[in-house]
Amino acid sequence: MRTPIANKGQAFTHEERKVLKLRGLLPEAVTSIELETKRAMVQLRRKSTPLEKYIFLQGMQDTNEDVYYRMLIENTAELMPIVYTPTVGEACQEFSHIYRQTPRGLYISINDIGNVRLPAITCLSVAEILDNWPEKDIRAIVFTDGERILGLGDQGVNGMGIPIGKLALYT
Repeated sequence: MRTPIANKGQAFTHEERKVLKLRGLLPEAVTSIELETKRAMVQLRRKSTPLEKYIFLQGMQDTNEDVYYRMLIENTAELMPIVYTPTVGEACQEFSHIYRQTPRGLYISINDIGNVRLPAITCLSVAEILDNWPEKDIRAIVFTDGERILGLGDQGVNGMGIPIGKLALYT
C-alpha cells in the first residue's frame, strides 16, 4: 500500500490482502479500480482552487498511480489544465510550500558536476546521482534549469513542477 505503482487501494482482492498482509488495514469491501477512480474524481471536484486540485493529484500520484493515470486518461480535458498549464505555473511559484517527500525528479547542482570536493563534503558525480533514482526502467526524461518557466522568470529548483507535469502528459 505504500508503493504507488503497486497500490490498488480497496481494489486489492481478499486473496491479495491475505498474501500481502493487508487484512485489517483496509475496509472489508473490495471495490473496482473504476470505483476508486470515480471516488477520487468526486474528491478532486470538491477542491475549490486549481492549486488545491493540483496538490490533490500529486497526493494521488504518490499513493496510487493506477487511479492517478486513470483519472488523467478518463478526464483529460478537465485535468490537463491542472496538471500542466496554466496551473503548473502557480504550482512552481508555490513549489517549496507544497513539495512532498516522494521524489518526482532529480536535482543536480553545479557542485555535482564531476567529482567536486568541498570543505568537509564530498559531492557525488552526476552518474552516481543518476544511480540514486529508484526506478531502473526509465523511458522518458525531462530536463530543466528552472529558467524562463512559463514566462514567470527563473524559478530555480521550484521549476521542478514543469518536468513533473510534462512527464504526466507523456505518460
